[in-house]
Amino acid sequence: MHFLPDNAEDFFGRDDSIETLYQATQTRNFIPLLGASGSGKSSVVFAGLVPKLEAKGSWKFTYFRPGVIRKDNKQDIPDPFYALATALVPLYVPDADETEQLKQGRQLAESLRSGEILLSDVITRIQRHYPGDRLLLIADQFEELYTVCTDAKVRHRFLDILIDNIYTPSSDSPLVLVLTMRADFLGNALSYASFAQVLKDDMKLGAMNHTQLRDIIEKPAQKLGVTFELGLVETILDDVEDEPGNLPLLEFALTELWKRRKGQKITHQAYQEIGKVQGALTRHADRILSKLSPEETKAAQRIFLKLVNPGEGMGDTRRQVTQAEIGVSNWNFVKKLADDHLVVTSQNTNDQETVEVVHEALIRHWSQLREWIDESREAIRAARKIEAEAKEWENKGRNNGYLLQDRRLRDAKELMQSDHPEVELSEFVKEFVKDSQKKQYIDTFKRVPIQLIA
Repeated sequence: MHFLPDNAEDFFGRDDSIETLYQATQTRNFIPLLGASGSGKSSVVFAGLVPKLEAKGSWKFTYFRPGVIRKDNKQDIPDPFYALATALVPLYVPDADETEQLKQGRQLAESLRSGEILLSDVITRIQRHYPGDRLLLIADQFEELYTVCTDAKVRHRFLDILIDNIYTPSSDSPLVLVLTMRADFLGNALSYASFAQVLKDDMKLGAMNHTQLRDIIEKPAQKLGVTFELGLVETILDDVEDEPGNLPLLEFALTELWKRRKGQKITHQAYQEIGKVQGALTRHADRILSKLSPEETKAAQRIFLKLVNPGEGMGDTRRQVTQAEIGVSNWNFVKKLADDHLVVTSQNTNDQETVEVVHEALIRHWSQLREWIDESREAIRAARKIEAEAKEWENKGRNNGYLLQDRRLRDAKELMQSDHPEVELSEFVKEFVKDSQKKQYIDTFKRVPIQLIA
């Protein structure tokens, strides 16, 4: 989990990056911030840039994640237009109540998608509501445009709207867009020419140096009068590798150390007990797993595999999933995993309960989860493809032309009957496969008389 504006006083180590980002908002209006998973991109924006702009005054803020799910005819559809619209609506129609804003969000999303309303016109109207303010629009975890939204045409249309209506060589717009994206998705982004042009001026968030890491370790404790045993900070620094993706592991280790402090002191013994930096999170996960029954362990495996997108030419990523996809009967167990700090539950803009892995560091470093993923990698990929096809079928009004046939249908049936029960398809996807089978049966039956006559 990243730091939020309310955590600004406890956020240390990124002063230079925050200042650079702040200066960029004074001269630019389209600012991509790239960095490795776990490098602290979101924290720099939410706990660094936002409080700094608030202190300066005359700014409004809103944010979205492009992987937001829109509910349509009881189905879940990834929709970046809806994500953007619901972020803007509270400023676009500020006097509307929550119910009206939900309706306006759907209408605005469709109008932006169709081109009936231009994003620039929305920005102009917001400016009229707040004539003395500028607007900071944050697009967080922008890689979801590639991991969640599977339709390239939708992606390109969405990028075109952002770039055409916001990007200018200098910041003469009332709106500034800051987007955070994992650097390993840069190849995906560069494959679209107009986005590649904008990314020439991106900002990169690199690894922290020892001084910055020392600030992260020492300064929050100093605020509360807590000290580390002699040499412990140096030991922790030596154990933190140079990869920025290790920051979540350090954060978790420090949280565990805080729980084990003795009075006002954090000890070497406590550090050994938690498994040091690298072992703290994974040892915690192993400890939770060891307390589960065999049935609960299988349930945990099914849930975690639903929360992963297996990478193709890049690392595996986490995936936000709704209660409907997990299954209502499994939700109490999801809450148990959340209480144990292995997953995070929330609500999306449709007021649907959602769940995701607490951080991608767990996917990278927990050996048990790595083993589960590697054992079922091809089955997970197959499931994700079928899920994407099922959503397209739903989006097209359940048109029979989008049902599975021939090889794709055989693959889906094989997956449902495979030796990978841990890769569980949702009831909606099963319905999609069954309807595909019915259509194939009917088509085959229609051909029989013709064959007999021949």
